[in-house]
Amino acid sequence: MTAHSHSHAQAHSCTIKTVAVAELAAAADRAVQINPLNAPSIQMVRALGMPAEMPVQARLSVLTKKYWGSKGVKLTVGFMDSPPADLRARILSHMNAWGAWSNVRFVETKTNPQVRIARTAGDGYWSYLGTDVLLIPANAPTMNLDGFTMNTPDSEFYRVVRHETGHTLGFPHEHMRKDIIDRIDKQKAIAHFMQTQGWSEQEVIQQVLTPLAQSALIATAQADPTSIMCYWLPASIMKDGQAVSGGNDINALDAQFSGLIYPGPVAPSCIWPNGKAYFFKGKQYLRYDPKADKTDAGYPKPMAGNWPGFPTTFSNKVDAFVLWGGGKAYFFKGKQYLRYDVVADHVDPGYPRPIAGNWPGMWPEKIDAAICWPGNGKAYFFKGDQYLRYDIAGDKTDAGYPRPIAGNWPGFPADFAAGVQAAAVWNNGKAYFFKGSQYLRYDIAADKVDAGYPKPIAGNWPGFWPGGLDA
Repeated sequence: MTAHSHSHAQAHSCTIKTVAVAELAAAADRAVQINPLNAPSIQMVRALGMPAEMPVQARLSVLTKKYWGSKGVKLTVGFMDSPPADLRARILSHMNAWGAWSNVRFVETKTNPQVRIARTAGDGYWSYLGTDVLLIPANAPTMNLDGFTMNTPDSEFYRVVRHETGHTLGFPHEHMRKDIIDRIDKQKAIAHFMQTQGWSEQEVIQQVLTPLAQSALIATAQADPTSIMCYWLPASIMKDGQAVSGGNDINALDAQFSGLIYPGPVAPSCIWPNGKAYFFKGKQYLRYDPKADKTDAGYPKPMAGNWPGFPTTFSNKVDAFVLWGGGKAYFFKGKQYLRYDVVADHVDPGYPRPIAGNWPGMWPEKIDAAICWPGNGKAYFFKGDQYLRYDIAGDKTDAGYPRPIAGNWPGFPADFAAGVQAAAVWNNGKAYFFKGSQYLRYDIAADKVDAGYPKPIAGNWPGFWPGGLDA
C-alpha cells in the first residue's frame, strides 16, 4: 500500500498545447462538427468584450470549446516508444478513472490511435485540448508524460496522468478563472514560472495569466482550487499571500462536471466516491483511507444505526459485498442480498431479495467474497475453492464459470486457493485478498500476486482487526 502524497515544490506544471495559428479556424470548425454544443454564442463573444480588430473567426476559435460527443466518448490510445505492458496498463487505468463518473472510455490500439502518448524526458507534461488532437499529424504525440516509468511515484500517476487526460477530454485549467487570476501578482508569477518551469514570459501569460470564458471551465459557480485541473500556485506570487492548493486527484466537483459533459453509462466504479474502503467483521465495520494508509479515526463502529435500511440480519454480519457503477453497492448474507444507494446513503426500497433468480449463474447462497475488477467491466465472486466472473453490463455470469481458484489466480498459495474471506481493490492497480490473519496483494496489470506475499494483516493495516474479517 502506498500513500499518495507529493511535494508541490518539485512538481512540474502542465502546458496545454495549442494548434498552429493557421489551424485555429479549422480546429474550431472540427470541434463544432463533432459536437455542436461546442459552438460559442454571439452573446458570449459580446460579453467578453474581445478586441474589435480581432477577426470574427479568430474570436470564435478562441471561445470554441473542444469537448467530444455529447453522448460520451471512446478514444483509442497508442504509445510512441513501446513502454512495457505493465506501464501501459497502469497509465491506461488512470486515464479510465474519469470513466467512473462519466461516459468516457480509453482503449489501447496499435493502429492509428487518436491519443498518442510520449514520455520524452525534459519536454514537460502537456496535452492538446480535446478535439484538437485530431489535427495533430499521426506520427506526433498528443500528450507527453515526461520520463514516466513504473518507478514514478504513485501520487504522480494520480496528479499528472489524470490531469493530462482531463485536457484530452477538453477540460481547460481551472486556475485560469478570472477570480483566481485577479489574485496573482503578474510580475512575480512570470519570474516564478520562468525560474521553476523554464517558460518564456509569453508562455506564462498564456498558461497562467489569461482568463478563460467561464462557460469553458470545469466546475461550478465558484472557483475550485482543489480541482485536478487546477495548478498549485505558491503564496509568494499571490497578492493576498494565500496559496492556491491545486488538485492531486479527481475530486467530487470534477466528477460531477465530467458527468454533465459526458452523460450516459459509466464504467464500473470499484472505489467509493469518497475514496475510502470499507471492511466488515461480525457486527462491526471500519473505514480505511488508502491514501493515508490507515483506518480512519473512530473506527470500527457498529453496523446497526450506521447503514440506513440494513435489516438486523445484515447488521449482525455480512458475507460479502461489491461496489460498481451507478453508485450502487451490493451486500450478500445467506440466501439474500440488498442494494445500497451510495449517494443517498440508504438501502434501496424493496430489499433484501433472494440471490436465486436475480443473479443469473450465481450460487444461490453463502458468497464468501466479491470484488469489482477495474478496466474489464467484470466482478469476481468467490465461494469455497471456486470463483466466477460476472459481466456487469450484461448482468449475468460469464460462460464457463464457476472455475477453480487454483491455477487461475497466479501466485495464490494453497490456503488462499482453498477459499478467500474478503477482497478489495485500490486505485493503484492493486487488489487485496484476505484469509484468516494474512493477506496478499495482486497486481492487476501483471495478473499475478506480488512477490513477498502473503503477509500478516497485523502491522501492515493500521487499525485493522488482526485476526481477519468477514467482508
